[in-house]
Amino acid sequence: MTTRRSALRLLLSALGVAMAAAPASAQGLVRVVGTIQWASGTRMQVMTDGGASVAVDLMEAEQSDYRGLRPGDVVLVDGVMSPDRRRVIAREVWRDNGRGAWTQSP
Repeated sequence: MTTRRSALRLLLSALGVAMAAAPASAQGLVRVVGTIQWASGTRMQVMTDGGASVAVDLMEAEQSDYRGLRPGDVVLVDGVMSPDRRRVIAREVWRDNGRGAWTQSP
């Protein structure tokens, strides 16, 4: 029985390492909707309606998606969690156009 448990633990450990090392594209998609707190270069901070402050990495998004965004703008960010789970790596950024639709920055 001890050998069986050891083998199971080894298998679960290997599975955990494999999942942690999976590329961002293989991870589940994340959607964040909220108000920009600040934006600078390739990073921004978004406050969700639920009160969570979310760090967003813009390195993989098209610059045209987020050009011109300012604090106070309402955005929708589609992306994946970073490997360290400290930020969302944005794939696309959409702005609330104030008329009930999402658009990308001009």
